[in-house]
Amino acid sequence: MKLESMSKNIINIMFTLARNEMLGKLLTHDVSHPYDKSLPKPTVEGLIKPDASTAKIFPYPFDAEATDLDGSFIRVYYNDGEFNDNEVIAESNIHIDIIVSKTLWLINDNNDPINNPNGGQSLIRPYDIAGRVVDLVGRRSIGSNIKVRFEGYQHLYVNTKYDCIRLYAEYMSVET
Repeated sequence: MKLESMSKNIINIMFTLARNEMLGKLLTHDVSHPYDKSLPKPTVEGLIKPDASTAKIFPYPFDAEATDLDGSFIRVYYNDGEFNDNEVIAESNIHIDIIVSKTLWLINDNNDPINNPNGGQSLIRPYDIAGRVVDLVGRRSIGSNIKVRFEGYQHLYVNTKYDCIRLYAEYMSVET
């Protein structure tokens, strides 16, 4: 992979994630029932435009300024890589950090009466987000123009307000 391709790859992942309505709702709506059909649908631009107040998906690992507001965020970035003898990237590792304030971890999908006629199912927001990310850009994703090989995950402490689930992957696409 050429260095110039790195930005294109990260942007493709960000747009693929932002186009998923349910993932957008999980990131945007800081309520215990983010699947509620009455909640507004987030826009792709609103989720990824860095200067938008609704931005939730970023192409860098962290923000130097700590926030004291509740929220959910995704960070997509290359963490490290290695060059081959021709100074072309031979290996690269992508991190996708799912950062959620601790007050928003527990949710309920109470708006699905077909699958959950007894009032809904309790879920954990960062794991629900992680599952959607893997489905959207993982090896077996359908309709995605970019695929990554997820190798694992890690639970990370961010601060007293936030925790993180980090998905780490080896970039899989072959370029010539």
